[in-house]
Amino acid sequence: MADALPPTNNNNGDEEVFDEPPTFIDLNSAVEVKIDDAPAADDDDDDAMMDDDEMANNQHATTNNNAADETTTSNEQPPIIDQSKATFTSHTDAIYAITSHYDAQSNTLYIVSGGGDDRAYLHLMTTSINNQAQTKTIPLAHPHTDSISCVALNTPYITNDVSGTTQANQIAVGSYDGSIVLYSTTDGTLLHVFEGPTDVEWARFHPKGGTVLLVGSIADGTIWMYHTPSKQCLQVFVGHEGGVTDGVFTMDGKAIVSCGQDGTVRVWAPKKGVCKHVFRLMDVNGSGGEEEGGGGGLTCLAVGGGQDGQLAICGGEDGNAYVVHVSGKKVVATLTHFEESATTANNNNTANGQGGEDGMEEDDEGFVEARSVEAVGFCPGNIPGTAHWCATGGVDGVLKVWNMNVGGVGGAQLRQKCTRGADVKAGITRLRWHNSLPLVIASYTDGVVCIWDARVGTVVGTFTGHEDMINDMDVSFVDGSNAAVIVTGSDDKSVKMFEFHP
Repeated sequence: MADALPPTNNNNGDEEVFDEPPTFIDLNSAVEVKIDDAPAADDDDDDAMMDDDEMANNQHATTNNNAADETTTSNEQPPIIDQSKATFTSHTDAIYAITSHYDAQSNTLYIVSGGGDDRAYLHLMTTSINNQAQTKTIPLAHPHTDSISCVALNTPYITNDVSGTTQANQIAVGSYDGSIVLYSTTDGTLLHVFEGPTDVEWARFHPKGGTVLLVGSIADGTIWMYHTPSKQCLQVFVGHEGGVTDGVFTMDGKAIVSCGQDGTVRVWAPKKGVCKHVFRLMDVNGSGGEEEGGGGGLTCLAVGGGQDGQLAICGGEDGNAYVVHVSGKKVVATLTHFEESATTANNNNTANGQGGEDGMEEDDEGFVEARSVEAVGFCPGNIPGTAHWCATGGVDGVLKVWNMNVGGVGGAQLRQKCTRGADVKAGITRLRWHNSLPLVIASYTDGVVCIWDARVGTVVGTFTGHEDMINDMDVSFVDGSNAAVIVTGSDDKSVKMFEFHP
């Protein structure tokens, strides 16, 4: 992938369909209406005045129609330029889940996608010696009865086991129908179907070996842990008082961190299956948790921050992000991502800390303002001068970069506030730090991907191509270079791959 790949469109052999060119209104085709100015007889003056009034009204209506035509023409959006290197159009509904991995040895990009059509696909993209891209799409066979909510690959974490045998490359697919299905990454062969929680929301492999799979439920609030070689369920973690929105193993693999709709972050012991600590974050400083009627909850989670890798950060529907120290059982910082406007600040509900559904606030006049934090992440510790940085992205479309090493309001200092402009209303759906540069890659609800320089808060790259919201994004990095391979799934039913070369 070090070399640029030629644009590729994979639609499973279907012919490409192009829309007919738009028909524009000719603004010079107005019809001139002549009025008879001859004086009428005295006894017909009233009728003549009525005719003149009717004619004036007709002329006014014609003028308004022409003005409306001009407005319609001027408001037409320019065509979207597709800057992707490859597009896969196998899905027939919105795509909700994406994961990817670039294998340098075989020069192959593995992409797994799942969506609202209850289907999951394995997409393979290989670059040959002459720099020609070859693509292949493999349907994953299990007949799901509800949307695919999450997909995961264990390939980045595979190591040799104690006997020296290399573990198998596997795909995990989770669905709202409650099924968790394992497939072979090599050819998409179905390996096993696990029984698990209802409405699976997320899935993560253990970072040390990739043989343990963790999944969480948005419905029953449970977390299940499986050993994939033996096809056994190892633990079921119970404690969340609402749906579990996200979860992950810590970087050292010794603990599990989860966040939920109950406004808590919980730390679990994998072997014992018990909860070691509960952070009740949505109740901190009267933020409006479940017990206070706020009803928001936590939306997203990332781990691996700090010098010891023990910091975790989560985003909340209350507009805040929270940073905790996992082993130290301490709340380190509360990051105020959402900034209230004057209109919202005067709202009684906002003053009481009571949020609406989906992280929205509504004032007395019906004005709705977005506040939920939907994406969070820590800057990798190997990037000089940025080891204590983190980023938050919200439905307000703002990306914020914070320095955890400098105490400020809430325990951290805001370094950069990155916005695409006042006229852009798109929110952020995902963010990912570059693995070797101080850059943040963010996807938006208008189908755009932006790369931000976290040091100065400016855009260094923008990719377009999607015609609707990006629901999920994953990024792979090419060893030995700074190139990033960005894979996105959208409401427009397509999977796209972009290449970024700093």
